[in-house]
Amino acid sequence: MYIADLHIHSKYSRATSRECIPEYLELWARRKGIHLVGTGDFTHPAWREELNEKLIPAEEGLYTLREDFRLHDACTDGLLRPRFVVTGEISSIYKKGGKVRKVHNVILLPSLEAAELLSQKLEAIGNIHSDGRPILGLDCRDLLEITLEACPDAVFIPAHIWTPHFSLFGAFSGFNTIEECFEDLTPHIHALETGLSSDPPMNWRLSALDGYHLVSNSDAHSPSKLGREAESVGGAAVLSGPFPCPANRGRACRNH
Repeated sequence: MYIADLHIHSKYSRATSRECIPEYLELWARRKGIHLVGTGDFTHPAWREELNEKLIPAEEGLYTLREDFRLHDACTDGLLRPRFVVTGEISSIYKKGGKVRKVHNVILLPSLEAAELLSQKLEAIGNIHSDGRPILGLDCRDLLEITLEACPDAVFIPAHIWTPHFSLFGAFSGFNTIEECFEDLTPHIHALETGLSSDPPMNWRLSALDGYHLVSNSDAHSPSKLGREAESVGGAAVLSGPFPCPANRGRACRNH
């Protein structure tokens, strides 16, 4: 089994550390024993440019840090080579059913090329330059549709689903059911992120979630926060194609 932390942020997101760059993310992933780490913020043009400079393809759908950017650490050198998965979080703020909705979603992509294509489509809708986690006035259902049209292999995960203000089930701006949010595209949602506001036992109490995989990530805003929540992923998903989907193989866990 491998440990994955796929929902994180880069230095281009608001209120994040300047050390949220590939070098330090890779270093702290080694220190925390994290095998798969998200890139975060794939929509931001400057971040994609940096990722293209510093990462090289490894297994299908995975990247590793170029050796000349790797930071020396006596305790972890030679023990682990973390892989990067192209990920990003998008904030949708829009009106639906007579209520303002504020929902965050995490998207996993199989390549930086796919990130470029999807980002071009989203740039035509709203500003993706000012924040690594862009705010778009885009219905979650429509965001999912655009994502699947640009990249059918994308994995689309509602983020930290119980956070009160910015989530699928948020008390102040969310929905009562997944179907209410994603309508006819609900079958394309296969996983839900527990987030810091809940854990698997809490979610297991709601039978409507029984058909979904529960995943857990740190939503880290600094490299040292990697792994405060994570998930275990089957080895076959990591080391062989097709594009590994933790939503299909993952198990949420807390790392206190």
